[in-house]
Order: sequence, then structure tokens, then C-alpha cells
Amino acid sequence: MKKIYLFLTILLTTWMAVSCQQEDLESNIGYLRIEVGTNAYVDTKAIPENYKPLQIAIQIVDSKGDVVESTDDWETLKGTQLRLAPGQYTVKASSNGFDGSESGFDVPYYAGSQQITIETGKEVTANITCTLANVKVTVNYDESFQKFAKATTTVSSALEGVAALDFVMGSELKPGYFPVSDLTVTVNVTNQAGQQHSQSTSITGVKARKHYILNFKVADAGSIEKPTITINGEEIIFNFTFDVSIEASTKLEALPANAWSNFAYLEGSAEGEIDPAAMRFEYKATDAEEWQTCSATYDSEGQKYTATLTNLSPATQYNYRLTYEKNENAYASEVITFTTEGATALPNGDMEDWVQKDGVWYATTDDEFTTNGSFWDSGNKGGSLMSKNPTQGNSTIVHTSNGKSAELKSQFIGVLSFGQFAAGNLYAGQFGELQGMDGASIYFGQPFNSRPSALHGWFNYTSGKIDYRGSNTPEGVGIKGTDDLCSIYIALSKEKILIDNTDISTFPDWETDKRIIAYSRMDDADAVTTNGWKEFTLDFKYRSLEPLGTYYLIIVFSASKYGDYFTGSTGSVMYIDDLELVYGQPTIQE
Repeated sequence: MKKIYLFLTILLTTWMAVSCQQEDLESNIGYLRIEVGTNAYVDTKAIPENYKPLQIAIQIVDSKGDVVESTDDWETLKGTQLRLAPGQYTVKASSNGFDGSESGFDVPYYAGSQQITIETGKEVTANITCTLANVKVTVNYDESFQKFAKATTTVSSALEGVAALDFVMGSELKPGYFPVSDLTVTVNVTNQAGQQHSQSTSITGVKARKHYILNFKVADAGSIEKPTITINGEEIIFNFTFDVSIEASTKLEALPANAWSNFAYLEGSAEGEIDPAAMRFEYKATDAEEWQTCSATYDSEGQKYTATLTNLSPATQYNYRLTYEKNENAYASEVITFTTEGATALPNGDMEDWVQKDGVWYATTDDEFTTNGSFWDSGNKGGSLMSKNPTQGNSTIVHTSNGKSAELKSQFIGVLSFGQFAAGNLYAGQFGELQGMDGASIYFGQPFNSRPSALHGWFNYTSGKIDYRGSNTPEGVGIKGTDDLCSIYIALSKEKILIDNTDISTFPDWETDKRIIAYSRMDDADAVTTNGWKEFTLDFKYRSLEPLGTYYLIIVFSASKYGDYFTGSTGSVMYIDDLELVYGQPTIQE
């Protein structure tokens, strides 16, 4: 397509009588003869009903930025001679009455400018080329598209507040104009069977003076083709082939994805006579240009197609569809959009931050405690009544060469025989209320929006001989004189878990409780004296893979495994450090 130019010529002439020249030389004045108008530079969002884009306005601006001359129509100054003081000027020309900042039909916006120098007694000619300063979009529907009952193409701008334009098949298709920004083209059709289909394509790198011609047709053989781009000078033509079956004899459907942080489970179904081996899933990040392909596994019993997408980016929006192509037959489902979960980091996983409030140590910062409370809590609130904190930061025994670890030291809290054994512990949750000296209520779990696959970290444990045993301790465990055990367990729950250690009926069976969707704990064989730092990884074993949106993350460390029953050793101490959540495909509970 030809490039649109408007040539505006400002003829500056100093032709005059000798006497006038002498007078002007003495008064330091030059002459400007106007053959075109000057730019009024209207700053408005509204497009006037009588807008005439070829009516060029002119604005002459001096070096200070002041407008010294202007007109809404250069024709009014045609043949007029202006007198200007010598100096630098910018002549701006643009379509009058609109600044091109909104979308609309038949509203091209032309603009151009040039700097000139007026000198005493000299003439200057400035040539300004006004070109299209917004973006032109034309939509054409091929004759094959008439087979659809309805078709509408919606073109929208990435700029906020700019209205989208609808190009409706069967109506007058005027060219649309947009301010310069990336565009999204969405085609919605209804076939003769009444089924609706949609396809979206992004146009990026959009520039002024470009004409985007969108030609829509239905492939003769129903094939799926990517848009092709033809560049002819400054004209860019996008040719689309719309991959919809008009007869709708074959129907593909993609179901909502089960998206995790860096992978997603896909599922789809198909109706019609098709070869399952020719079925594929196509996917891409929403803002990407190219589709990627992965194979689809056919479940004959469930009559569905499945796939697992891996190596995805957390907190990212993706599109996917189910596709089929064999011989001359090709079909695609509607596009499904999903967003991966974030790979949320574990708060204060390195155990560096500790703050003391009212005599109680918390594993957090002062700002975080004031704003959101502590992600981590412990039994310190009960111990602080006797000026003891079984759990606190330790800067001497650390996994790395500096910083802090969490020290969990089991101990008796009381005076003489009056008191209670308290295991050193740390958990994701919140301390509830004291139940006198008999125990306390605890809320296990903090709200979480991601599903991790494992907890990784380091612990250092020294086990003592059990010297306290609570009366409600189960038979056969926690025998006095035997070695104490530490405990690490993790869970992902549908809700917070309330435990009252004065009432063992509130203790959940972590492996069977229906509120728990994932669980894992350290084996007793590993929960013994470590003689230094020991690395561990606990895999979340998932019972349900269905997304919930909001979960409750439960992580519990205890220097005495049976501390909930007030059983353990006052010689047991556990250090934990450098904790992190791992994200990947989950382990399934058998």
C-alpha cells in the first residue's frame, strides 16, 4: 500500500522593496509568507463529529516554547506574509481537532514538524512531510467466511482507556484507527449449527504509519495455519486462516487446567471419528507468539486425553488448546487460559530474624510481627510465665559460617515439682490460649497460595534420655530412660488445625484426616542424635491433586516427639537452619 504523505510547504520569502529591506534591517525583522496553516495542537479525548483529518492545523513555536502564530486551517494563511523576529522556530503541523489518542473509525491522524531559522534579511523554505501518526487497521472477510452465521472481529489496544473496535461481518467495514500500542485481535464466529468459536492473536511491535490488514478466511481443508506476515514497503499485511469446522462434525474440548507453580495437568475430550494418535495439546505463554506442542495420552476408559506440561514459569498466564491433524483434516478446541501458582518462598526459612515481644521470642522481624504477626510460633508464650523461652535464635551453632539457627531446647518449666515438661518446638501457626499449667491450645497452619512438593533443610539434634512422661502418653512409647526422638512433619490442609493438648481427642490422625490433602514426616530412624548437621528432605505426599486456591501450610519441629503428651527429655536439643520449600511434580500417596 502506498505511504500516505501530506506535503506542507511553508515558503519564507524576504522579497520586498529596497526601502523596506533597509527599514527591516534596521529594526531586526524578517518576513514569513504562509502557504499552509499552523497546528492548533488540540489536546482532547473526544473525536468531533465533523472531524476532517486533512484540514491541517499549524503552530509556530519559538525557542522558548511560546506559540507565536497558529491557525486551525493553513488555507486561511495561504499567500499571507508574516513578520518574525530572527531566531529558531519549530513549525508543527497536524490534523486539526483531534490528537490521535483515541480509537475510532475513519479518523486518521496526520502529523509532522520541522525546525527553521529566521535570519534578518534572508529567506528560508521549510518542507514538512505529514505522515499517518496513528495505526490503521482494516478487516476483510473472505467469501468462505460467509458460511458462518455470524462473525465479529474485535481489535483492542494495550493502552488503558482506549475503546476496542468491532468489525462485524455483513456491515460496512470502515478502517479503524488506534493510538500506537500493541493490539489484540479476537475473532468470534457462530456456525450454522449454532456453535460459537473464538480465536485470539496478539500483534506486537506496532508502529505508526503501519497498515494492518486482517484477512480472514476458512481453510479449504480445515487446516490450522499460523498467521503469515507480508511486508510491502511500510505496509504490513497479516493473513489469518481461521481453524474452525463449519459443519461441526468433529468437536474438541479442552477442560480447565490444574495448574501448579511450574507444571500443569491438562485434560480434553473429542467427539467424532478421529485417530487418538493424531491428538495433540498446544500451549504458550499468553504473551508469546508461537504455540508449542506436547503429545496427548488417551484414556480409553475415561474417554479423555491428558498431558502434563512441565518447565512452566510460576505466576504466569498460559493459553492451551486440544488439536487434531491427520491427512486433510485438522481441528482445534477453544483456547483455555490458566495461571500457574506462585513458587512462594518460606518466610524466614534461614532462621536469621528473631524479635522479642513481652518476653517472648518469635522467629520474625519487628516490622513483620507488627504488620502480619509471625509466620512461626512456639510454646514460648507458656514458658515466658517462668521467664523461659525453650525456642530462640542461636548464633553459635549454625549450619553456615554466620547468621543464626533456631534452637529448640526441651525443658521442665516450673518450680520444684509444680510445673510441666515443655518440648522445644517451632511451627507454622499460632499459639492459642494457656489452659492453666495443664497445657494450651494451638492453631497449626498458615494461609498459603502455593502447593510445594517438598521441604528441604538442615537439622542438628542431640537426644537425651526421657525423664518426664505425661499421664496421657500412649502405651508403649515415651518410656522413661529410653532415648528421646525429635520430630519433623509437614502438611497442607484445607483449614487451620486446632489442637488442645489437654484433650487428646483433638489430636488429628495426620495420615487419615480428611482436612489434610498432603502430609509427610521424618522416620524415627532419622530422628536420633545426628552428631552435627544433617540434611533432610521431606516430600509432601498428596492425597488430592485438585486445586483449592487457598491452603494452610503446616510445618512442625519438636525436640521431643511426644512433647504434645508432656513426654520427653530435658537433655534434648534441636537446631534447624536453612529451610526452603521445593516446587515440582508431587509425590502421590499410595
